[in-house]
Amino acid sequence: MEKSKSVISWGQLFLIFGTVCLFLFVLISSVKFDKKEEVVILENYEINSGTITAYTGDETIVYIPKSYSLGPTTNITGSITFNYEYEAFEFLNEYYSSGTTGYYDFYSQIYSQTYPWVYNYSIDKPSYIQGNDFQIKSIGDSAFKNNKKIEKIVLSENIESIGNFAFENCTNLTEIQFNDKIKSIGDTSFGRTGIKEIVIPNSIERIYPYAFFDCNKLETVILGKNVKDIYLGTFNDCNNLKTVTILSNYEIKATSTSYYQTFSRCSSLQTIYVKAEHLSYYQNNSPWNLYKEKYQILN
Repeated sequence: MEKSKSVISWGQLFLIFGTVCLFLFVLISSVKFDKKEEVVILENYEINSGTITAYTGDETIVYIPKSYSLGPTTNITGSITFNYEYEAFEFLNEYYSSGTTGYYDFYSQIYSQTYPWVYNYSIDKPSYIQGNDFQIKSIGDSAFKNNKKIEKIVLSENIESIGNFAFENCTNLTEIQFNDKIKSIGDTSFGRTGIKEIVIPNSIERIYPYAFFDCNKLETVILGKNVKDIYLGTFNDCNNLKTVTILSNYEIKATSTSYYQTFSRCSSLQTIYVKAEHLSYYQNNSPWNLYKEKYQILN
């Protein structure tokens, strides 16, 4: 006699599938929240996942740190009553968002509680110190924006990118010391600063729009050997810019409009040095041909 076969109904199949999906969602959410909220406070820096997101110091010369390590842990205990969910979220952001273990556990409880909710807590809140365990690889959007005290920035060897508006309107910033690993300079990252000279390192291939927009003290620009693209209005309104030296091994492509070109409204621009083999390209291709009379052969 043939043995009877067990059959899983469509309803049971959907139930199993739904359970698996729910398990995966909880697992992924846990990882996501812990990673997203890993905000580190290191001296005057706020760091999120290896990116400097804010700076609160008042130094005139800023040395961007290259890495950090876990420091001493402080235990915080107490009891608090939350009358509404938003109060619990405020507590979450203040006490759990600085790299503290248990972020997701507390987050998940916020939705399951009946309010008022009396919460008894014991939190081991870490601190961070200069060290070599976790690298800092980028400066985030607007991280130093509007800081009027900084005069010089020195990038650590680990910094690979500078975000949009990172140093915009730092009007007393006169010098930026790049490293030889930097790969990306964001939109308006140094706009309206007091920088006097820019030396784009050989590690940079493209410069994004308005990166040095309205830098009124900028006089000298040197473009490194691997620059391939310059986007819209990179040096727009740098009205004291006098000399540009193009060391690039490539014939640089530049985007422009009728109003914004590579050196639009750079009224003091006198000379653009280029390699002999690229002279014809710059003299005959837009928007470079706007500066046709300013080219000289690079010795």
